[in-house]
Amino acid sequence: MRNILTDSRIGYDGSSVARRVVTQFHQKRPSVRLDGVLKQGIVVSAELASMRRPAVGALDIPLALLAPRRVFARVEDVAAYGWPLVVLLVAVTAIGYATIETGLIDLEVERSVQQGIAALEAEQLDVVERSALSKMIEERRQAGEFMRLINRVRVMVASPVATLATVLLLSAAFYAVVALTGRKPEWHTLLTICVFAGFADVVGAVVRLLFMLRFRTLAVDTSLALAARLINMEGEGAATSTAAVSGLLSAVDPFRIWFWVIVACGLSVTSQLRGWRVWTCCSLFWLTAAVARAALAVASVQPPKPG
Repeated sequence: MRNILTDSRIGYDGSSVARRVVTQFHQKRPSVRLDGVLKQGIVVSAELASMRRPAVGALDIPLALLAPRRVFARVEDVAAYGWPLVVLLVAVTAIGYATIETGLIDLEVERSVQQGIAALEAEQLDVVERSALSKMIEERRQAGEFMRLINRVRVMVASPVATLATVLLLSAAFYAVVALTGRKPEWHTLLTICVFAGFADVVGAVVRLLFMLRFRTLAVDTSLALAARLINMEGEGAATSTAAVSGLLSAVDPFRIWFWVIVACGLSVTSQLRGWRVWTCCSLFWLTAAVARAALAVASVQPPKPG
């Protein structure tokens, strides 16, 4: 009888313990599920927020100029260059508009026209009739008006277009170089790097504009191209040689060097190029741009008049 009671107690006690365990499990399981759902929801919302918010933006422009590595460490292969590119083009256009408003373009063109008219009168005064000379002077004035219009279009329209073309072509060139090295090129990353580096040229343009206002002339430069004027070259090709040297020395500009340093930092931090490839590629592109400017300077030299 005692054994039966003992067994029945054991069975009763065991079943009660089992019921308590099951009850506690069912009481805790909803909270466990709720905690899991909350954690997953927080993770998903954080991922969606990071997808909606770009890693870099227009507010990072000053930091990109001063500490480019900190900015490019957050760059991802997404289209985060939109607003910085808009700010870049607007800044270049605004600088061109400010240059026109200073009146220096009209002043330089008028000065050139007056010098041309004075030289024309000195050469043709005793050769042609007065009516023919007046016609030639009028043609020179019309050429000055056309030159004034061309210069205005150049600083207001051609400068932003050239800036956009430079960013796109340079990004495409780096895309090809990265692909040739065997790495996966990231178009958005490369474009972001070139856009942020372009603000170094904007700072240089602002400094040159301040020099223009200070000295009241458009003939200002922040590179070593001014040193070419100090070199005395004689002979038939003196003007061409001076233009070529001036074009090459224009690459030695603190703001252009600043541009390429930012590009090199971006390529290195984003792992698009590494080590010696970064500086070799940037140096070659820098020299290529210098040769291109020298070629344009030589092409713009007017041939001497015969006789």
